[in-house]
Amino acid sequence: MLIEELFTNGTMIMGPSRSDPGREVGILAPSVLAGFADKRAGALERFSWIAGDWSYENVVPPTSVSPGYRDVGRLRFVLDGGWVCTVTDAGVSTRWITFDPLSGQWFFVLTGTSFGLLRSSEGWTDAGISFSGPMTMIGLDREWRMRWTTTGHDAFTFVNEERVASGVWIYIDEWRFFRLHGSD
Repeated sequence: MLIEELFTNGTMIMGPSRSDPGREVGILAPSVLAGFADKRAGALERFSWIAGDWSYENVVPPTSVSPGYRDVGRLRFVLDGGWVCTVTDAGVSTRWITFDPLSGQWFFVLTGTSFGLLRSSEGWTDAGISFSGPMTMIGLDREWRMRWTTTGHDAFTFVNEERVASGVWIYIDEWRFFRLHGSD
């Protein structure tokens, strides 16, 4: 059981409640939390290149019932509080990517019209980073994969794919990003 394992391996100990310090509850052991923020910040340095303003092009291929199309726009990325975030022109920040030092995994989070928590236990390689996991995309449940590739300091792409019943990954679309110079 989860709580038993966390106490057995020393991740959790009994300690004062945050809301009522006179009450003993299960807390993360100080030794576990030591350096947590520094480890996360160090890992997130791998994404420091993304900070700034970007133009994007979303390329969607045709299907048997819809034409192919391209959408374009702008997006701002910042590193904030242990997260890679997007920021709208109105200043609204949305968390996208973080690193968990306890598991050593990267997480990509969507919480808008699409909902998912995609993981990358491999992290960055020479080829980029790949996130995968369950996704609910506009009400439809799918097994999803996003493969990010940087093509220098000023360009990156990610390709979205879904796993079909046979276990094969099928291409959904591609997002191409290009840095807007003079804004970073």
